[in-house]
Amino acid sequence: MGKVKSLQYHLFLQFLVLLVLYFFCRLLFVFLNKAEFNISFSLDTVWLFIKAMRFDLSAIFMANSLFILMLFLPAPVTFNQYYLGFLKWLFLVTNGLFLLVNLVDIAYFPFIHKRMQADALLFLNGKKGNDFFNLLPTFIIQYWYILIVFIGIIYVLNKSYQYTHALKEQTTSTVKNYLFSFTAFLFYAGLTILGIRGGLQMKPIDLIHASEMAEIKNIPAILNTPFAIIKTMDKKNLSELNYFSNEEMNSWNNGVHLPNTQKAFTKENVVVIVIESLSKKYVGMLNGTAKTPFIDSLLKESLLFTNGFANARESIQGIPAITASIPSLQDEPFIFSPYSTNEITSLANLLKKRGYSTSFFHGGTNGTMGFDSYSKLAGFDQYYGRTEFNNEEEYAGSWGIWDEPFLQYMAQNLSATRQPFFSTVFTLNPHHPYKIPEKYAEQFKQVGPVILPCISYVDYALRKFFETAKKQPWFNNTLFVITADHTSPFSENDKINSMDEYRIPIALYKPNGSLKGINPGIANQMDIMPTVLNLLNFPEPYFSYGNDLLNSTKEKFAVSYNAGVYQYIDSAYCYHFNGEKALGLYNWRNDSTLAKNLLHTKPLPDFKKQDQQLKKMIQWFNASMNNNTMHVE
Repeated sequence: MGKVKSLQYHLFLQFLVLLVLYFFCRLLFVFLNKAEFNISFSLDTVWLFIKAMRFDLSAIFMANSLFILMLFLPAPVTFNQYYLGFLKWLFLVTNGLFLLVNLVDIAYFPFIHKRMQADALLFLNGKKGNDFFNLLPTFIIQYWYILIVFIGIIYVLNKSYQYTHALKEQTTSTVKNYLFSFTAFLFYAGLTILGIRGGLQMKPIDLIHASEMAEIKNIPAILNTPFAIIKTMDKKNLSELNYFSNEEMNSWNNGVHLPNTQKAFTKENVVVIVIESLSKKYVGMLNGTAKTPFIDSLLKESLLFTNGFANARESIQGIPAITASIPSLQDEPFIFSPYSTNEITSLANLLKKRGYSTSFFHGGTNGTMGFDSYSKLAGFDQYYGRTEFNNEEEYAGSWGIWDEPFLQYMAQNLSATRQPFFSTVFTLNPHHPYKIPEKYAEQFKQVGPVILPCISYVDYALRKFFETAKKQPWFNNTLFVITADHTSPFSENDKINSMDEYRIPIALYKPNGSLKGINPGIANQMDIMPTVLNLLNFPEPYFSYGNDLLNSTKEKFAVSYNAGVYQYIDSAYCYHFNGEKALGLYNWRNDSTLAKNLLHTKPLPDFKKQDQQLKKMIQWFNASMNNNTMHVE
């Protein structure tokens, strides 16, 4: 019995140390990303962190389940020095790894605005490309303090283990000791299961439960990264939902867009320019803070949607939304989900059937984010990356080729391409580690966030691209789309809400000036495909989740999903829903900071509309993914 009591004392102290370390990691996470949260020093914050302990305990029990079971194996188990040594290394390695990913997320979080999930592990096995290993030295240098903190954590874990370690190598084997040990083993096995599931409630805690404990902006602060990774590892197939009957769904939307047969198909070239991380807040013409003279001049000559939104927070999710009208309403990016082999409808495969040459340009290392694989799935004829560019003198040393030479390469390549063509280019700048060519360092030097010179550089690269393109015979017969893959990381001085995290420019430009003006309506990335096809008078029915932005009879809305919470935005309201219950309703026209949750006041007539629209969208999305119906037969 003495051994069991010693083990209990040992385990209690070790878990206490782990809780303190998780609490420390959370403080560091919130402090170094404070611009992302609505957190101040108050009793509410204390209560928030107390609620977060539920997720920490679940992660701790998951990490230590094997350790606990081996620690309480019933007598007559011999606890010799080898067995004890194994237990020590098991404890240090598993908990060290769990705490390490918590620390790594401090640096990764600003880029995706959510806790790291299981799909991030694809960087390690190469499915998302080899950029992780190329960028690792840069990240270690930039975030050197994280490595120092991690070394300190391992030191604390090791010291605390030695301090609390009071096991004997051998215990007398008696029936009484065996029964006591066996009872303790069953008790701690049950306690481990209870700890992992987060309590006695009907369902184990999941990411969705965080949305019930904190406002949407603070959800990442209440979670921890190991919990988020493990809980998304088995999220494979989407649930079949039954918010509405089949009859109600069929009368709402089936995704089939019918052709305009009254006008002839124009066969114009189409070039989609996706600018990395170009938040609306950085575009000069949209009252942004960066110097973007050329982009401003281009937007003034375009049809500009001033309330444009991304459908997701990552590049790997934004590209399918732009080119194939697929929003990201699941935890995994579509490219790496079980549905990546579904038959999809994209601008590339639709226009290729009408005689278009199709190409995808991205100056990154081939294999990055799986864009080359996705381009084949989406029906692009050609993929042009760092390998095809074939000039390492222009390699930026991080992600790939500098934008200026790569965009020139694209312009020249298009001039040798058979018309009509459809081409998409995804720039590398502005992107971490926020570098620009040395020769432009002084020219684009600015006071403020380090991203600003990168935005000015890509603005310059686009100017040079259009200067070259204007001289080409294909230019005047081309429809250009200008947008972004997602927004950029925010600085600690930014006052943002959940809508701002998705605000991007969306614009359509024709050199002849026939497409020009300001449109304040709601637009999101998945609307780009049907809008382009309408402008071309595309003569066949096709499938799309989005709406034609030029069709005034269709009500416009934007949808997104992050960390278990869906966001729906229409002309007046922003609505938050976690798949089970309403979380927030805000009149963003009158409440730009989303400070007043109307769900806390009297019920509004519009609330039912928001709820139904979003639920129908989710049910439709899940069903079409599961049934592989994202196309027209």
